[in-house]
Amino acid sequence: MRQFLTIVVLAAACAPAAVGAWGMTAHRAISRAAVRALPPEVPPFLARQIDWIGERSITPDSWRGASEPFAKIEEDPNHGWFMEQFAFVQPIPRSRYEFVIALHDEFLRLRSSDPEKARLTNVRWTGTLPYAAVETSERLKVAFREWRRAEQSGANRTFIEQDAAFYTGWLSHYIADGAMPLHTSVHHDGWQGANPAGYTTDPSIHSRFETSFVDRMNLGDADLVGRVPEATRLPDPFTAVLAHLERSHTRVERVYQLDRSGAYGDAGNSEARALVLMCTTDAATLLRDLIYTAWLGSGEPLAPVPGGLQPMNPLHPQYNPATGSAPATAPR
Repeated sequence: MRQFLTIVVLAAACAPAAVGAWGMTAHRAISRAAVRALPPEVPPFLARQIDWIGERSITPDSWRGASEPFAKIEEDPNHGWFMEQFAFVQPIPRSRYEFVIALHDEFLRLRSSDPEKARLTNVRWTGTLPYAAVETSERLKVAFREWRRAEQSGANRTFIEQDAAFYTGWLSHYIADGAMPLHTSVHHDGWQGANPAGYTTDPSIHSRFETSFVDRMNLGDADLVGRVPEATRLPDPFTAVLAHLERSHTRVERVYQLDRSGAYGDAGNSEARALVLMCTTDAATLLRDLIYTAWLGSGEPLAPVPGGLQPMNPLHPQYNPATGSAPATAPR
């Protein structure tokens, strides 16, 4: 475990790959493909802003600079979901704060018996990506609702449309990050711990795959649009994001296997290209469905509050005094 901790900390401190996720090429392609695949029920104002959405899809990475420490501390965990780190948390709570508390309880349990493992049992070395994604999708839903109200009243919708476009770009970043397999694993910047297959421990594998190779193959939204299936309304965005991350996690070793074969040095390598297209198509599909789901939900009456009690009311039957709220209700 000491070796694992040392490698992880050095990777975070020294490797440019530890700072970001998919380079601009993939982020732009994913967000644009999702917008282009929206069904006609979604008003065209979003499509008109496709260039803005594509360019701002990388914005959340700009909130992670050490010169803005408050923003960095809050934002960093939102870009990862290192699944090996929280296998003890089942089921995944429908509350960001309940998840944080579960991690802290495990930290307290481990800090005497396994202090090195305890040092990594926290949100920074576990991640909070699904919470960030669904929180942002709900912001988009609210913006759509405001747009509908403005349309009905004849009010100017220009600024609301800009809000919706910004939230779409913001949301796209997390969904794209989740599709990059190394963002779902402790092996995000080189293989950690036991390594019977002899995978690289070089942190730059991260950028070799997600940036250098993707740029080399010149990925664009035209490569993805035809691969995105028909739009689907998601019955539960949270479970859809978790499933997206689980699929991505199954591809971690494939990233390493292709790197070991030297695939990322050849823009025409069919296996590496297939992996990139699989990952980015998954992201574009889920992003499109989250946008579509937010749009449809924005046109429905506000959901009633169960029992008339707000989540922060201590009388709510699911109220958790440790978080000061009840978790989000799962759909039935």
